[in-house]
This record gives sequence, C-alpha cells and structure tokens, in this order.
Amino acid sequence: MPVEDPVGPVAFDRLMRTLGPFESAPHIAVGVSGGADSMALALLLRQWLAARGGRLLALTVDHGLRAESAGEAARVAGWMAGHGIAHRLLSWSGPKPSAGIQHAARQARLRLLAEAAAAAGCLHLALAHHADDQAETYRLRVERGSGAAGLAGMPAIRELPRLRLIRPLLPVAKARLTATCRALGQDWLEDPSNRNPAFARARLRLLRAAGPADADAARAAGRHRAAADDRAADMLAATVRFLPEGWAMIDRSLPGRAGDDLVPLLATLLRAVGGAVYAPPPAAVTSLAAEMRQGPGGGRTLGGCRLVPVPDGWHLVREARNLPAPLALTGGGPPIHWDGQFSLSVEVFERFTVQPLTDALWRQALADRPGMAAMAPPAMVRASLPAILTGDRLRAIPHMAYRTTGMVDPRVRVVPLVLVEGVPARFAVVTAVDDII
Repeated sequence: MPVEDPVGPVAFDRLMRTLGPFESAPHIAVGVSGGADSMALALLLRQWLAARGGRLLALTVDHGLRAESAGEAARVAGWMAGHGIAHRLLSWSGPKPSAGIQHAARQARLRLLAEAAAAAGCLHLALAHHADDQAETYRLRVERGSGAAGLAGMPAIRELPRLRLIRPLLPVAKARLTATCRALGQDWLEDPSNRNPAFARARLRLLRAAGPADADAARAAGRHRAAADDRAADMLAATVRFLPEGWAMIDRSLPGRAGDDLVPLLATLLRAVGGAVYAPPPAAVTSLAAEMRQGPGGGRTLGGCRLVPVPDGWHLVREARNLPAPLALTGGGPPIHWDGQFSLSVEVFERFTVQPLTDALWRQALADRPGMAAMAPPAMVRASLPAILTGDRLRAIPHMAYRTTGMVDPRVRVVPLVLVEGVPARFAVVTAVDDII
C-alpha cells in the first residue's frame, strides 16, 4: 500500500485493537494541537468511538509561547465544534524557563492533558505520535549515547497514575496522516517551531537525518526491551516479594538465578522502592550486584534505599532520610503524591497534613492501640511511611489500617505510583525515558 494512502476506519480499528481492551462505550481524551497528526487522530477516534457508543474529549494546550497561539487554539476549538467533538482549552500559566523551553513545554503539556483527562473521567489519553516521530526519537538517542532501554523509543502504551497514555498512530508514517486529513476535507495548522533549527528535532527534519531505517531500528529495540521486561517480571515474581508498605523481600537465590540480568534487575528494584525516576549510576549498581553475588554480607545504601541482609536474603527498604517535608492534604480535593511511591487522598472534608511516621507519632499510636506493635512492619520500614495529622494530632496511618480512637475516620485512599518497567502487577508498568509530548 502506498505510504500516501489515508488511514481508513478498518485500518484504524486494527491499530486500536493492539492497545485494548477498552471498556464498553469508552470515554477517551485526545490531545489536539491542530497539526495534521492530531487532527487526523481526533477524526479517526471520533468515527471509532461513534461506532461503539463512546465519547471523545479533545484537549488543546495553549503554551502562550507565541503571539499567534491563542488564535490557533480558538481555530482548533472551532474545528472540534464543527465535528461535534467536546473540547477544552488548557493554558500553561506561570513563569517560563529561559533554557530548555521545549522540554518544559512538553512536560507542562503532558501534565495539563493528563490532569484534564482524569478529571473528566477518561481512562485513556490518546496522543498523535507517529512513525516519523519515533524515528527522530531513535536518532536523537543514538546521538546522545542512550542505552538499550532508551533506543526503544516511545511506548505505544504508557501507564500514568490515573489513566493510560496511548499512541495509536505510532506505526503510521506522517504522510499518511496528512493524506487522511485531505481525504476528510480537514485543514490543519503548521507550527513554525517545527522548522526552527534551534531545536534538535527541527534540525533532524530539515536535514532529513531520520528515516524509515531508524523507525525499524526503534521497533527492534522496542521488541528487545519488551523481552527484557518480560524476563524481569518473571524473575522478580519468582524471587522478590513486594510489600504494601513499599518495601521488598529479596530471596538469596536472586543473584545466582538472574545471571547477566542482575544489574538491570537491581536498578529496577532500586527505582521501585526508592521512588526515583531514574536508577543510580550503572557503576554503583554493578558494584552492589558484585557484593550480592558474594552473599548477604553487610548492609548498603544506594538510590535512596537500604539493602539489609537477613538469613534468607535481603530486605530492600526506603531510607528514612530525604523524605518529603510535610504536605497539605485537603479532604475531597485532588490526591497528593508521597515520596514518588503513593498517591494519597482523603474523603472527609477537613484539612490534613501528611508527614513521615516519626518515633513520636508511633508512640502516640501505640498509646492509643498497644496491640499494633505485634503487627507493625520493621522499624526501618515504619519510619518511611506517611502519617495523616490534624495539627500535631495523629489521625491515621493508612498503611497500618490505623485511625485514632474517638476521632472521625479520614477515609484515606492509597494508590501505588511506582512506574517501573518489568515490575510485577501490583505496580504500573513502563516509564518513558526522555519522552516527547
């Protein structure tokens, strides 16, 4: 089939099936900048959802970086209204950085889109990245000396704390998307920054430095990464037990069974327990792996974690230092993120504070309910847990099902936030590296 053929309903359904399953009558949000890529995706999704009794919400972010942006956003809103698609305009307000503006704008766009989609009750946020974008991502990461995980490029599915980010058009060339807009009689906008050689992606496009071979290489790297993630998940399921308080028990057989995969497995574990976006430096993880191969030995700290030897292996726990400062939490309001590991929300309409469970607060809990001592996790784990307070009075320790006697239960909800590739099902899967939005 010629590259310039438009994407039709049958072909788009095949693309969507690879990202399912979806709920009945799905409600999907789509990021629409007004470019040919996002306009094609919005119209294809509209057709696909109409056949399933679903709904589409189009979201446009006005970054406010160019004088024309407000008018362009209004034009997109008009196009969406003409197609009967619900639309919301989102603005990136506040100061803008003087350097790294495109990276900051991408991060702001993802945050605004995800927040708006989740607030609307959408379980899926669709973005219009395509095969040409993937080729550019691969080429940029090759030039930056990225490792195997980075060369895999953008995932077709990325789990966010409150929804899934999906990229239905990732296998599709850009030329087919402009052909799709033409076939549907839909105009689109051209972003001048795409031709500005000050930006790395624009330079690649102007030089035509990324092409189909790069997209093919990214797909091959993606398959390699997926296989590595599968191996990691199988190995971790067999040798590591994750506990709800955010720590892990590691069987002493892990170093011998993991073989050459031990270093990436340890990097994964350190991220999962430490809550960090990135793993520690490879040399440090390699040194830790060498020590573990020699036996339990002494304890180590790395990546915000403590590795503690026990008779049957190790405990990997969050270090009780550099924990978050006290955070305000409003009942009935949006959730807060705790230490990169948990999302916390409360239902009771009061104002609360979240802070680490100090020894003083633990003594308050024991004075109220002495029997808790027998059910408590190890002290080093307990010290990293979040506690819910009103003023200086302890109200709840959510991970220990504790609430202060005689006080209204705040009804705390805790959701794991760890987004690490290859981690078993209690955690969400796949974090992108240097992603584009």
